[in-house]
Amino acid sequence: MSITHITEFHAASGQQSTLEPLLIEGRNRMRAAEGCESFDLYSDQDDELSFTFIQSWTSSEAHDAAFGERIVATGHLEKVLAGLGRPLVQRTYIVVH
Repeated sequence: MSITHITEFHAASGQQSTLEPLLIEGRNRMRAAEGCESFDLYSDQDDELSFTFIQSWTSSEAHDAAFGERIVATGHLEKVLAGLGRPLVQRTYIVVH
């Protein structure tokens, strides 16, 4: 079952220029993973510290495997978390038929 995964990030004050390239790198790592259908990064036009990933995957399992291998195991997640001013927010959606 295909899923849409949305993650919201809010950079700590003064960390936008550090966080944004890390998010771009993470997006690129995940885009190349098996099961990724789309993966985009958005910046909030009203809040320069806010970013959102909107991603589609063939399954939760495909997302979780890629995230574990490409983000967590490489230490990339720790770098992203260090630049946040608020806890990140994640949601997973499925299509209602």
